Amino acid sequence: MSLKIEVLDGFDCIGGNKVLVLDDSNEGFLLDFGLNFSKWSLYFEEYLKPRTGKVLHDLLKLGLLPKLNIYRKDLEPPDFERNERINFLFLSHGHEDHTGLNGLISETIPILTTSETFAILSTNAEIRQEVWNELYLRKRQRPQEDDIYRFDVLKTERKMFIRRKMCVQNYLDAPCALDPNYFIQLSLKELWKNELYVLPVYHSVIGAAGLVAKVGDWWVAYTGDFRTGPETIEEETFWRENLGEKRLELSKRTDDFFQFLKGKHPLLLITEGTTVSRENGPHGNERSVYENALELVRSTNKLVIVDFSVKHLERLMSFLKIAMCANRSLVLMPKDYAYLVKMGEVEPIWRLSDQEMKYIKVFHTAKSSFVGLEKEIVQQAKINGILLLPQFINSRPSDYMISAGYWDFHNILDLDEEVLQGSIYIHSSSEAYTEEQQMDFLRFANWTRRFSIKTYGFEVTENNQVIFSKQFHASGHVEAKKLEQIINELNPDLILPVHTLDKEWFIKRWGKRVILDSTFWL
Repeated sequence: MSLKIEVLDGFDCIGGNKVLVLDDSNEGFLLDFGLNFSKWSLYFEEYLKPRTGKVLHDLLKLGLLPKLNIYRKDLEPPDFERNERINFLFLSHGHEDHTGLNGLISETIPILTTSETFAILSTNAEIRQEVWNELYLRKRQRPQEDDIYRFDVLKTERKMFIRRKMCVQNYLDAPCALDPNYFIQLSLKELWKNELYVLPVYHSVIGAAGLVAKVGDWWVAYTGDFRTGPETIEEETFWRENLGEKRLELSKRTDDFFQFLKGKHPLLLITEGTTVSRENGPHGNERSVYENALELVRSTNKLVIVDFSVKHLERLMSFLKIAMCANRSLVLMPKDYAYLVKMGEVEPIWRLSDQEMKYIKVFHTAKSSFVGLEKEIVQQAKINGILLLPQFINSRPSDYMISAGYWDFHNILDLDEEVLQGSIYIHSSSEAYTEEQQMDFLRFANWTRRFSIKTYGFEVTENNQVIFSKQFHASGHVEAKKLEQIINELNPDLILPVHTLDKEWFIKRWGKRVILDSTFWL
């Protein structure tokens, strides 16, 4: 045996990726450590969560965590009869279904991720409250000297490898911009005894990456979640002229990842297959989102409300460009502005220019007090003269475009009713895939009806069915046709589909090369 793979979660489901890779000496690494929302919802919901201080105990007892000796000692984990040596945890990107439980991992296990993903995780940790603090990367009591038995580095809470610039030809180590005294860096050679590469991919969150490692005789490639970019010269020209050069470079990352893999055999490809069972045509792309939203915003002199994930920094850049073209200010909630600030700190190419900052405002939400990072952000916005009180929007609603989704929408109650009447809402985020999410949208529709807000991107039928349209959102996942083309060109020796509900799609195309067991040896 030279290689063992154990899919701990993310097998025959979408989300919750946790994959263990071991060599014949029982030494290896973990690929992602995400929250499986489907399994989570079997036991928990908004007001029923694991108990603070008993998170690990509760999740293990419910079968929501793998029984490995990888957890923080301060959470009093049981000792399982396993002896794997885990050299590091690789986090592919900042979505919670891939990273949501990483805070439970022992401080002695280094985290390998990109600087952009680290910015998202650290901001999550400062914004989330109560029990969620124990699920995310966060500052906690530093371990005692005898707890650090595998590394000759003391006075460090978390070892993390941060890579700022990533490309096939040039790997540059960059200092951690967030609290450099708190984290240390490890080189790739310190993390793994054989060849190891972290390569960026294109996804619906900045900082997404895949991992390529030599394990025994095999090359193991893990894609994480990814999509592809423009494929024609005309498309590239549009992106360059309208969305910007750095956006065009970002869109080519997936192609570079798979180009790097060509010729590496024997090759095991661990790939997502999120959308392979969807047969409703193309997903759209960032160009179509930009063009459709720009046309709609330009057509109204009413207040515009847009809903997108600010962690999807590329989508934020699109709406910022739309705001600039429509001569409006893009108004962000304090917590969303925090992501933007942190991203600019760790990756300067995402720092907004002075001209772009002229079109950014921060909404002063109706709170009696702010705490932590949110307090810092509000104070910073006030000093910079970009903190916006509701009365300014009430006086000139056509000057603004507010970013507010389901969980932020109660903040519109600070606006005058006549301002909301006839305003437009653009849904530029993912669809509702679960029954709970469908219920959220039905509830959300009550808000928009109450204030006669025109909705675009989704509608609710007379029999309470939520229907989503495609013109304002582009999936972060590769289309089935393109995935088939990529795999055929790459020609891997074995394929392990994860993050998918349709393994049959893979079997029909590649037969016995598709791995059907969650645990296997090579």
